[in-house]
Amino acid sequence: MDSIDGKVAIITGSSRGIGRATAIRLARSGAKVVINSRHSMEELNYTLEEIRKTGAECISVMADVSSRDGCRLIVDRALAEFGSLDILVNNVGLGLYKPFMDIDDAMIDKQLNSTLKSAIICSQEAARRMASGCIINVASLAGALPIRGLSIYGAAKAGLILITRSLALELAPNIRVNGVAPTVVKTRMGESLLKVTGTNENDWAKRNSLYGSLIDPADVAEAIFFLITVTSMNGQTMVIDGGQSVLGGFTA
Repeated sequence: MDSIDGKVAIITGSSRGIGRATAIRLARSGAKVVINSRHSMEELNYTLEEIRKTGAECISVMADVSSRDGCRLIVDRALAEFGSLDILVNNVGLGLYKPFMDIDDAMIDKQLNSTLKSAIICSQEAARRMASGCIINVASLAGALPIRGLSIYGAAKAGLILITRSLALELAPNIRVNGVAPTVVKTRMGESLLKVTGTNENDWAKRNSLYGSLIDPADVAEAIFFLITVTSMNGQTMVIDGGQSVLGGFTA
C-alpha cells in the first residue's frame, strides 16, 4: 500500500458531495489538495475550511473543467503552488433527469461535456505533467445498468468506465487509472433524483439496497483512497452499490 503523505491531489467538482468528502479524506492522510468548483465559491470555501482543519495544505481554483482552458488552469495552479502533481480525481458530473425523447441538443452537450469530456481533457492535461501517479474517474452504476430518465448521463458514465480501462493501458507503467461506480449517493444530486422520481429515501433504499440506506459520500471517498494507495489495482472500476446490482438494478 502506497502512502499519499505529501502527494499533490486535484479533485474536480469538490465544493460538495463526493468531491468534498474525497478532498477531506485525502487531506487527512497528508495529501496537498487542490479543490475546484465552476461557480459555487461559498461551498468551495466551506470545503477549504474543512480541509484546513486537518492541517493539510490546500488551494481552491474556480474553473470550468469541461473546457481545455479550465483543465489547464487547475493543473498549472497545482504545479505553481506545490511543484508536482501525483493524483487526479475526475469527479465533476451532471445528471439531468428527462425522458430520452424530450432531451434537446443543449442538454446532451451539457451532460456529455460536464461528465465525460471534462475527465478526458483533465486526464490529458494532468498526464502530460505527471511523472508518475494515478487518475481516478468517478463513474456511476448508471453507466452499467439503465435507469429511466438518465440515458445521456448513463451513456457518459459508461464512457468513463471504458476510458478508465483505455487510459490504464496507454498510460502504464507510470500512471495507474481506476474508477468507482456508486449508485445513488446521499448528495444533492442523489436527493434530487429521488425527488423527481417521486420516491423518498427510505422507500428507495429498501427496494434498491441490501442494507436499506443510501450510499454515504464518505464511503465513496474511502474507495477512492483505496484505489489510490493499492498499487496493484489498475484499469478497474469498483462498484459501490450496497448490493443493488445483486437485486437486479434500479427500481423506482
